[in-house]
Amino acid sequence: MQKREFLKALGTAAVAAPVAALTAGASGNSETKNTKPTLARVNQSRIIRGGYVQYEPALVQDMKTGQWRGFDYEIINAVADRLELKAELSQPTGWASVMADLNADKIDMLCSGFWVHPNVAKYGLFSRPFFYQPVFIVAREGDARFHAKTNWNDAALTMVALDGDNPVHIAQTDYPKTKILTLPNMTDFSQVLVNVATGKADFTIVDAYTFGAYNENNPGKLRIVNADKPVRIYPVSYLFKAEDSVFRDAVNAALEELILDGTINRILSGYNKYPNAYYMPVIDFAHLQ
Repeated sequence: MQKREFLKALGTAAVAAPVAALTAGASGNSETKNTKPTLARVNQSRIIRGGYVQYEPALVQDMKTGQWRGFDYEIINAVADRLELKAELSQPTGWASVMADLNADKIDMLCSGFWVHPNVAKYGLFSRPFFYQPVFIVAREGDARFHAKTNWNDAALTMVALDGDNPVHIAQTDYPKTKILTLPNMTDFSQVLVNVATGKADFTIVDAYTFGAYNENNPGKLRIVNADKPVRIYPVSYLFKAEDSVFRDAVNAALEELILDGTINRILSGYNKYPNAYYMPVIDFAHLQ
């Protein structure tokens, strides 16, 4: 799901910024501070300068010890290891400011998983996806109106979402008759789910990790209506500036190897706390191994 500047209470595995805000920062005429190609500079310094956004369970720093944890932390370090480099999480950034930070040469890449979006791809480069994240319709537990064959495109229904978030665009495309209740973009995301639980809205669209975290603390209030049929499936990738295709391809080579040898699967399986939170890349010829 597409998030506001920072997801405070309930994190998800991978996020995408409000596209209008992100691309506004990307389309300016900012000049890079270093004209040397990124890969050449990285190979010289042996360090990848990583921008990051903290969110559970992908990337979190212990404020007492300074130690990092999360699947993005493990994956990006595995990528750096395969490239015989070192990854440093050197610059906090935001979903709406990451392209500006890349173009200003503050960071070499975004080391937080990012939902692939065509509008963002006009301004930057995505790595190959290293996993996929589905989103589902969530409604109140016990609401007998809703089932697998419900017509969600109904003027009598109200969906709730954060202003500018992906569910708004999904509803406008798939359910144009449905009323949309929007909350301010910086609202704590748990309030979206609270609005459904309290009956102010009939449903929302959310990823399974966010739902699972809410449901763990508020059991019996909400349910995923049809876990077998996600509304959307988003590829999750790392982000680079538009000129860095060679560096991006080097990271892709490492990601490809990590996928094929099972490393990505092993890492993510340690964070797969809730059903349907992540879909792993499929290796078509795995039966030959």
